[in-house]
Amino acid sequence: MNEFLRKKWEMAGLADDYIFNKVMLDYGICLEVLRRILPDLHIKKIKLPNNQQEFAVAPDAKAVRFDIYTTDEQGNHYDIEMQVADYHNIAKRIRYYQTASSMEAYDKGQPYEQADDSYVIFFCNFDPFQLGQQRYVLHKHIDEIPKQIIEDGQTDILFDVPSLRHDIDPKVQAFLDMIAQREVEATDPLVVKLKERIAVVKRNRKWRSEYVRRSVYKIDQEMREKKIREGERKIRNGKREILEGKRELLEGKREIQKSKCEIKEGQDRLKEKEQLIQEREQKLHEN
Repeated sequence: MNEFLRKKWEMAGLADDYIFNKVMLDYGICLEVLRRILPDLHIKKIKLPNNQQEFAVAPDAKAVRFDIYTTDEQGNHYDIEMQVADYHNIAKRIRYYQTASSMEAYDKGQPYEQADDSYVIFFCNFDPFQLGQQRYVLHKHIDEIPKQIIEDGQTDILFDVPSLRHDIDPKVQAFLDMIAQREVEATDPLVVKLKERIAVVKRNRKWRSEYVRRSVYKIDQEMREKKIREGERKIRNGKREILEGKRELLEGKREIQKSKCEIKEGQDRLKEKEQLIQEREQKLHEN
C-alpha cells in the first residue's frame, strides 16, 4: 500500500483534485487562469484563493465544499472545480454549487439588481454532457426564444479536458493540456509557473502526508461502499429469489389444484359410466 501511494503521489498531476487544489492556491496562477477563461472581464486582481471553503445554503441543507473559491475587485464570485470521475449528476451538481456561490453574491439589505455575478467553472476529465464539445457555457434562456439569454448574473463554464478538438483559445488550451499531461509550449509563462508550482507541491512533506491519509481514507471509503453495494445486490437477489420461489410455489399449488380438478372430473365421468352400465344391466335383467 505504501509503495502504491508513493507512486500515486509521484505520478499525480493537475488532473488529481488534491494537486489541482494546491496548485490553484497560488495567487498568480489562479488569477492568470481566470483571466484566460474570462478575458472580457479584464480581471485586475482577486482575493487570495480559498481552498475547500464550505458553504451551506440552509442549516439542514447539504453542505458544498468548493475546490477553489475567490472574488475579484468587481465583486464577481468564482468557484473553480476539478471533476475527476463522472457520477452522471453534473447538471444537478452545478446547480447546487451555483446556488451556494450565488448566496454569497447577495448582501443583506442590498437591492437584487446590485447582486454580484457568480461563475462556476468545472474542469472535467470526461465530456460532461456527451455532446462532443470541448467547452460548454451555460446560461438561462427563454424556451420560446432560445437566443434570448436571461441576464441573472450566473454563468457556468465546463471543459472536457481529454477532448482533442482544440477549438478554444490557445492560452486556455495550454492549461487543459497541462491538466491532461500532454505536450505544451515550454515558453508559455503560465506553463512555467504550473510546472514550478507542481514541483513545490510535490516537495511539501506535509501535503504528501495529507495526500496519503486522504488516499487511504478514500480507498477505505470506496471499499466500504463496494461492500454496501454488494450487500444490497445480495439482498436484491435474495428478494428476487424469494419472489421467484413464491411464484413457483403458487404455480405448484395451481397445478395441484388443476390436477385435483382433473381427478375430480375423471371420477365424475367414471361414476357416470358406471351408472350407465348399471342402468343397462338393469334393463337387460328386466327384459
